[in-house]
Amino acid sequence: MKNNFSREMGFTREEFFRLLPNALNNRPHQIDDSGVSVQHGTGRVRIDVGPQQHRHIASISMPYVKVDFEFNDFSDEDRIEFMRFFDLRYQRGGG
Repeated sequence: MKNNFSREMGFTREEFFRLLPNALNNRPHQIDDSGVSVQHGTGRVRIDVGPQQHRHIASISMPYVKVDFEFNDFSDEDRIEFMRFFDLRYQRGGG
């Protein structure tokens, strides 16, 4: 089963790649210039990270990157589990 989606994440590319190893939960992976390929059981996920961009709101400039996820041979349950763990590692505190 193949499942693809994209999202914008409020990080610089540097921050994204710094946090990435922890978000992968020690799964076998290979990082390259455009993202990472991750082995998960019999499935594989490809995560591509676009160029760093900035969103401007009045005088504030906030960095973000577009992140594309491509899941191959993942059950819905495995994809949900993978993304739940991944998202928790990128979650920022609020207040």
